[in-house]
Amino acid sequence: MSILILFGVAFLFSFIGSIPPGSINITILQYALEKRIKAAYAFATAAALTEYLYAAIAVRFQIYLTANANVSQYFQVISGSVLILLGVLNLLKKPDQSNPTAIGEKRNAFKKGILLSLTNPLAIPFWLMVTAYLQSMGLVSLTHQNFWIYVAGVSVGTFCLLISVIHLGSRFTATQGNTFLIYRVPGLIFIGIGIWSFVT
Repeated sequence: MSILILFGVAFLFSFIGSIPPGSINITILQYALEKRIKAAYAFATAAALTEYLYAAIAVRFQIYLTANANVSQYFQVISGSVLILLGVLNLLKKPDQSNPTAIGEKRNAFKKGILLSLTNPLAIPFWLMVTAYLQSMGLVSLTHQNFWIYVAGVSVGTFCLLISVIHLGSRFTATQGNTFLIYRVPGLIFIGIGIWSFVT
């Protein structure tokens, strides 16, 4: 498989998966609205590096599962079901009521990015299921050699989404209130690819 395709698929799923606002997006938006751009970049870098670590753990485990056919044969169904569940949760989710303009605690932005990201271990099962789905559909082919390219795509996708938040600034605040765009669109995408895994 082409390295560019592998990187691109990981990038796309990471970017989409990072859209729904959470503690990471809200915090980086605070930095942007306060015009603390250097701090925002440091925070985004820390968050992307942590995502790299979590994705690496998930993908290593997925490679192990792939090597054990008696276990991996069930993962297309499991991954499809989880993606549909993620989609439904997005469709039902209500907008975050956090105040994006509130000034957070004064601490090192990079350290804050690491600490906040480490409190999101759900990234591991998320990437385990997404990777299982992509492999079962033949969209990616991972080995012990090329999985670093895939994980890099995941990390860069997260970083680019966060950079988009920084540069959109106040415009992102308005977008954040658009429930359809922030929650429903990613939800429909997850449901769509989950259903596709069952019909192919």
